[in-house]
Formats: sequence, C-alpha cells, structure tokens
Amino acid sequence: VCLEEKVPLFCAGLGNPGFMVDDAHKQGMKVLGITGNSKNAGRMASSGVDLLVAQGHEGGGHTGRIGTMALLPAAIDAAAPVPLLAAGGIGDGRGVAAALAIGCIGVWIGTRFLATDEGGAPPVNKQRIISSTDEDTRVSTAYTGKTLRASYNKYHDLWAGSGLEPLSFPTQVMISSALLAGFIEANKEDYVGGLAGQVSVIIHEIKPARTVLED
Repeated sequence: VCLEEKVPLFCAGLGNPGFMVDDAHKQGMKVLGITGNSKNAGRMASSGVDLLVAQGHEGGGHTGRIGTMALLPAAIDAAAPVPLLAAGGIGDGRGVAAALAIGCIGVWIGTRFLATDEGGAPPVNKQRIISSTDEDTRVSTAYTGKTLRASYNKYHDLWAGSGLEPLSFPTQVMISSALLAGFIEANKEDYVGGLAGQVSVIIHEIKPARTVLED
C-alpha cells in the first residue's frame, strides 16, 4: 500500500526494511530504519536504507538493551556514511545539542511530544508522564510480547505476578489492548499507563507542540 500510494518516507520500527529499499527507491521513496544496537545499524546501512534512528534503552515503546550515550557513537561508526538520528532520553534542547555534538544529524523525539496539547495520548497517560520520577517507567513484555517501556502502572504488577509467558507479537497486543479498554471502561486508571521514556522526569507540563519545538 505504501508503494502504491508513493508515500515520501517509509519508517520501519521493527526489523530491517532492506527488503523493500529497491522498490521504494524506484518510487522516489526514502526508507528509514530504527535500531537499538550497532550491529543492526551496520546491517541496515548495508541494506541501502537512507536514514537511521538509533534509540537507546531509555526510550519509550519498543526498546533494546543499550543506553543512548553508548549506542550513538557506536551506531554512527557502524552505519557510516548513512546519516543517523538520535532517540531515547531526549526531551529538551540540551539533549538535542548532545546528539549533534556526538555526530547525529538530528533527533527523533517521542515522549516530550506525547505530553503536548496535540499529542494523541489519552489524558491519563499524559498525566503519568508529567508526574513521573526517573524511576517511574518499566520495561515489560506485557503489552506486545516484545520489550516495551511504558509509564509504570498496576498492570505491570498484575502481569509480573501472573507467571504467564507472553504470546507472540502481535497476539499479545490484542490481549493487552482488550484489557486496557476494560480498565478504562471500569475507571481503573491505576492499571493504565502508556508508552513513555525515562525522559518523563524532565517533563513537567502539557503545552503546545510549537512551544516544545521553540524551547
């Protein structure tokens, strides 16, 4: 569908999009891959992607095991000359400056933009972000079957105490989504928390996305 619609940029959040690079380039489409380690950064670069995002362990959503500051220089070296964006733990101008100083061409920011007026996260998830300490996120397989960082909530405890093994992706997504809908309908907000990174600790207010960008 993306090829048929000739979208300008295809972003692959899981796996190596190298299999579609040739077809994408024939359509004038750029291809971006997201990696959590330097090995995959090199593999994706060799497959012909146009741009890479290296996301550190601090990041919200699906995340790997390598911290951002260790990952970025290693990924830059492995992927060269493919340009690299930094992700994970970046929520203000200091993080942007650090990423540029390391050699990234820019940044990929998630959590800070979730906690904006325009952000698509439910209100309870936005409130969790702005009230978080630096220890108030958890990495768990509860949501998708893959390691994923989200704002801490009682669903994490419920899952950890169950002793269950996660089902394969995306089956686990279907189960967790149904549970989440039930928690929301029952007004059990203690069991609700969305994708968010450790950078939540420096986010203290919900404001317009434009203001975030200007800051």
